[in-house]
Amino acid sequence: MSKFWSRLPELPSIGCHLRTKMQNVRVMAASLAFLILTPTLFAQQKPTKPEIQEKDLVTKDDFKLKISYFKSTAGPDAPVIVLLHGKRGTRLQWKGFASDLQQKGDFAVVTVDLRGHGESPFPKKAEIRKSDYQAMVAFDMEAVKDFLLEEHTKKNLNMNKLGIVACEFSASVAILYTDLDWEKIPFDDSAVDSDRTPRGQDVQALALISPDANTPGLSTNKAIAALRVLKRPIVIAVGDKNTHDLSTANKIFDQLIVKKEKDREKDPPYLWKYEENFSGMDLVTKNANVRNHILAFLTKYVKEYQSEWRDRRSRSDRE
Repeated sequence: MSKFWSRLPELPSIGCHLRTKMQNVRVMAASLAFLILTPTLFAQQKPTKPEIQEKDLVTKDDFKLKISYFKSTAGPDAPVIVLLHGKRGTRLQWKGFASDLQQKGDFAVVTVDLRGHGESPFPKKAEIRKSDYQAMVAFDMEAVKDFLLEEHTKKNLNMNKLGIVACEFSASVAILYTDLDWEKIPFDDSAVDSDRTPRGQDVQALALISPDANTPGLSTNKAIAALRVLKRPIVIAVGDKNTHDLSTANKIFDQLIVKKEKDREKDPPYLWKYEENFSGMDLVTKNANVRNHILAFLTKYVKEYQSEWRDRRSRSDRE
């Protein structure tokens, strides 16, 4: 306390002339104001609590999706991660990892209940059909992308620094959507091709956890071949004691690699094998190494990806 009080102005003695007394009054008033305002100033300097928002998105086929949005404090430079659950899963399973990404890496994170899951249920408890899986790619993921565009336009994130982490069946959704995103034709808003505003080419990296080989209605062979050409960074994580998952992971990895390339272990795609029998979300939630490795992967290939913020609206739509 003595150090604190020593920083305050020294008060003059009482036996001073009127001018000095008036100065004393002003000094005392200023000192009192400082003491009153100090708690408020200190309160304003406290770190803000990480913000998490629950939102409803409506897809173009009028389906309501529930998402959780973990907002970043990095503004227009914030990288973005979309987390997709596995079989019979929900977005809530990702809460711990999403918080780690938000707080440790300053990522903006969106966790999604894909249609027919969690708080995005069908009106009647119907089974998920082939067309529903296809709609997850064409409509659910596109609704998430539209939301990211809104946040990008507000300069709350940089949608061109986007990564997707997906489990089991949703790995197929992520693969196909990445291919779809990279196939989008830019706006015709400039005579120079390189100056046209892009609509896609935003998904920079994928982390696939125990990916399924066959998802009803979704064939990934062509998309995987396209990603091999694009050379987007991809990692596959699998428990090597689960023979079914390991066989599928090896098959997808073999489709992704270019056979003639040497030293393929030094660069993506990666195949990470863990001495576990866990599958999907269990592999993530029950093995800290998996979470830490994925965080490092996303930091290198999404957060550190060099892409400055740019207005992603067509020039005709800008003010």
